[in-house]
Amino acid sequence: MKIKFNYLIVYAFFALLVFTSCQDETIDVNNPEEQEMIQPNSELARFMGNVTANYGEYDNILDDSSCFSVELPVTIIVGDITIVIETLNDLEELEDIFSQYEDEDDFFDFVFPITIIFNDYNQVIIENEEQLEDFIEDCDLEDDDVIECVDFVYPITFSVFNGDFNIVDTVTIANDEALYNFLEDLEDDDNALIVSLNYPVTLVYANGATVEVNSNQELSDAIEAAEDDCDDDDEDCDLNIEGIENLLLECGLEAEFYNESGDLSDTFHLYFNENGEVTVTGDPTVVETGEWNVIETDLGYKLVIEGLETFGTANGLWLLTDCDDDDELEFEKETEDGIVTMELELDCDDVEDCDAQEIVEELKECLWYLGTDLLSPNYNGPLNFYEGGTVAIGNNEALTGSWEVLVGNTGIFLILDLPGDYGVLSYDWRIVECEDDRLVVVADENELVLEQDCETYDEVFECFGDFELEECLGPNNEAEFNLSADTIGLIDCQYAFEASFHETEADAEAGVSAIVETESYWSGTGEVYLRIEAENGEYEVFTIYLNTEECNYFECFESFDAVIEQCDNGTDGPYSFDLTIAFSNCNPSADVVTYHETLVDAETDVNPISNPESYTIIGVEAILYTRVVIEDQFEVFPIVLVVQDCNPSGCSEEDVDGFLVECIWNAVNYNGSDNLMNWNFDFEPNSQTVVIYNNDTTIDATWTTSQSEDGVILTFSNVAGPNIQAINGEWLVVECEEDRLQLHSGDDILVLERACE
Repeated sequence: MKIKFNYLIVYAFFALLVFTSCQDETIDVNNPEEQEMIQPNSELARFMGNVTANYGEYDNILDDSSCFSVELPVTIIVGDITIVIETLNDLEELEDIFSQYEDEDDFFDFVFPITIIFNDYNQVIIENEEQLEDFIEDCDLEDDDVIECVDFVYPITFSVFNGDFNIVDTVTIANDEALYNFLEDLEDDDNALIVSLNYPVTLVYANGATVEVNSNQELSDAIEAAEDDCDDDDEDCDLNIEGIENLLLECGLEAEFYNESGDLSDTFHLYFNENGEVTVTGDPTVVETGEWNVIETDLGYKLVIEGLETFGTANGLWLLTDCDDDDELEFEKETEDGIVTMELELDCDDVEDCDAQEIVEELKECLWYLGTDLLSPNYNGPLNFYEGGTVAIGNNEALTGSWEVLVGNTGIFLILDLPGDYGVLSYDWRIVECEDDRLVVVADENELVLEQDCETYDEVFECFGDFELEECLGPNNEAEFNLSADTIGLIDCQYAFEASFHETEADAEAGVSAIVETESYWSGTGEVYLRIEAENGEYEVFTIYLNTEECNYFECFESFDAVIEQCDNGTDGPYSFDLTIAFSNCNPSADVVTYHETLVDAETDVNPISNPESYTIIGVEAILYTRVVIEDQFEVFPIVLVVQDCNPSGCSEEDVDGFLVECIWNAVNYNGSDNLMNWNFDFEPNSQTVVIYNNDTTIDATWTTSQSEDGVILTFSNVAGPNIQAINGEWLVVECEEDRLQLHSGDDILVLERACE
């Protein structure tokens, strides 16, 4: 297939207009035979014009018209992808992308303005889609208007004669457009110039074969043969320099190096670009950039690679020795160790697997963590790719940049423009490796690995649901609600999230206008909305129902009969009382609590007791008053102070002492067991000694009694013996009889009985 581009506009014919039939001196005299002249409107002139016409069919994937082509470069938008088409190879890569949209109309858009080039090389600037559609509908092209299977090998020259067949000029033609315009101007009736084509002339067919012609007839026959039998297949792989370069630029190549013995010595990937740079990646992953070129020598075509150090194996002048089906190339070079063979095989799997549209969708699905030497290990993202080309570092809306996936002539690129410390990653990264959850991209000599973290965040949202809060009505028929984490159980969720409350569901969905005073939010009955956002930016909105009710603020205080008791110490006092313990469970719910000696003082809020924690009375009973203020309302509650007899056993300390020194006592019960029953207790009068003994052991211990607020305390100390040592400590006398005492120490129970035999 012959492809035509408007790379250079040469109007060679204009130079002829300065010549006339009257000259002072002729250049030469040569009477060309009629069959060697190019006659206007002749079949040969038509053939040559059809060969050199701009071939508009090659880019029909873009404009769907063979009457014209679109001037490159051109930019199109496909979904979320921006594609810059710079070369013919880029058009081939579009087929895979466009195949996804076969059943859709208008699935891509041009970035206008664009320029279209007609078969006669006239150009028109198109400003919008409507103008383009008009030209497409007006297209009417005959099948033989363009011959695309053969081309001239330039330069070619024409001799220009005057009427006396004197050569007045030699015109050199450098490309198709110049030749097409030259032939068109011969058709002008105002021109009386005579021209002949200077032979030999070489033609090249679409399959790479060439033919040399030496006359007008041979030229006409060769063009007609190409028109009748055009074979685009290149079965013999007869590549020229352009064919080799196009193959190298198509996509990445896997390079295998073999020594003279045929043993594999190295394997890595090469990526060639049109700027003359070759990027090499190997294992372990290293990225290095060198330079490349293709030259023609007497021995054949050679691939020149230089400037590599880590991958120096690839440096050198490589002679093309073989190729297969346009996807494999074989080169050789001579070294000190013998002939080294380099086999290059197109490795377009990554490009196929990493369809640009799929990459866009995958990037937007999850978080992507970063691995690169350009950042410290602490800076690994993640990147959060959003619809519309915005990328954020994690969920930090202050750290946002832009991203774009672009299909270029050398591959698929991820364009990053990031803020702050991540600005070092602002490159046009070429994607060299693509897996479902991993991308490897390179730029210059840098490599960036992106790994997808698609942890499902359903567990986050399962922590929550619609919630109901109920509070008492206060002023203005509103209640004060606490929307904090504690109130609705947010702290119970083990997954990372961000929570915010909003007054409308729309605000919650948009993540705007969050409630600030969440712990003191005043509202009547209604709803607020809780937005839970996971680390990857996903969110759900839940409804918090706010209910109000008429409440008795003083219900807690009313539920208590506030009596504070003090044990009688045998005197009239003074006795000290802590008034704050009367309503200790209720006080936190009150705004103000004060204590007063009279009801009038409490109701009028005067003369509060200054030391309620240690208020003293004389006598055995008193009544005080507590003033409680809640939500600007108050109530007064009495507190009764009582001094009472605290001996639960009914025995005094003197009674207990008198009982103990009479006869011998035995421990008949210790926590329900009679294990201590064989021990005898002899409480000596006028002494704090108690002799504790059995058949094997005698212990001299100490005993004392004392009076407490709770009753009589019997204390044992220095009791050292098996099992019996458990009685050391203070024991409260809870039951008292002349021959029996029941003692308590915490949860322990000890029963002593007297034996007077």
